[in-house]
This record gives sequence, structure tokens and C-alpha cells, in this order.
Amino acid sequence: MSRNADHVYSAPADIARLEARIASLRDDARVELSLHDGRVLRGVVAALPSLQSFYGPGDVEGLNGVLRLEEPLGGDASRVHDLWLDEIDAIRPLTALELQRPA
Repeated sequence: MSRNADHVYSAPADIARLEARIASLRDDARVELSLHDGRVLRGVVAALPSLQSFYGPGDVEGLNGVLRLEEPLGGDASRVHDLWLDEIDAIRPLTALELQRPA
């Protein structure tokens, strides 16, 4: 991803909200994510996300983060999604069995 983001945050409440999401997204966690755009994705957190500095509209600097989610497609195949933390509405932990079942 580039150093630019559609949304960046600097207010303490916004940063705390992003940090709370990170706390729910540990390495190798199996999760179901509900996104702002209505999509629901299931997968495995590929790496612990972290807050990083990005430039938003008008070259305003602030924080956001990126989550890499590996969505299993069956067998050894998977699809990788790079998602902005602020696009996630809800995080639900999944068991290994739940992750294998179709949504």
C-alpha cells in the first residue's frame, strides 16, 4: 500500500478505536469481519496490524493501519485482502471449524 490513505486520524478517541481493533486481531487469529461497504470476510490474520503514519486528503498527516487477511478458498488456495482498519465495523472470532464452513 502507498503512504496515502482515504482517511487518517489524529484525535485520541479515534486512535483508541483503531488500537482496540488491533487488540482483536492477533497473529493467526481466525476472524469474521463486517466492513463498512457491507462485505463480510472470513479468514486468518496474516500479521499483527499496527498504526502507521499516512497522508490523507489535502496532505494531512495522521494515523491508520492495514490488516492483511488470508481468506481460505479450499485446499491450499487462499485470497489475500489488505484492509484499512477504519473500514472494519465488527470483528467476530471464529473457531477453525467455523472458518472451514461457508458463510
